[in-house]
Amino acid sequence: MGWWGPQTRPAIRLARNAGLASGAAALVLVGFYFLVPLLGRTFVRSVELLVAAVVWVATSIGIGVSLWDVLGTIGRAAAGGLATPTASVLLTAVVLVGIVALYWLQRLLDSERLPGSEEESSQ
Repeated sequence: MGWWGPQTRPAIRLARNAGLASGAAALVLVGFYFLVPLLGRTFVRSVELLVAAVVWVATSIGIGVSLWDVLGTIGRAAAGGLATPTASVLLTAVVLVGIVALYWLQRLLDSERLPGSEEESSQ
């Protein structure tokens, strides 16, 4: 069968499975090593932004600005953030991924229909 073919000896099978398991474990550990600090920083930054937003809204309302003016300022800031080229590209990519996902979902659901189910549902 060649070099990668199925091996009948249990020692070779055990060595191959042990190598695959240790490689997978190493990949998981490297992923955790890089992702856990990133998740921690992201969480801390989101809490900081949330606190700053709450303080900003409370200060704006406290000095006499109406709630509608505050919401209008928030809306203008959000629209300005979405008007950047980076945000436009990311939004386009998300929309394209959604379209492709809906297309494949429709194909998957159509392939699961039974041949006689269309006639039964029309009666």
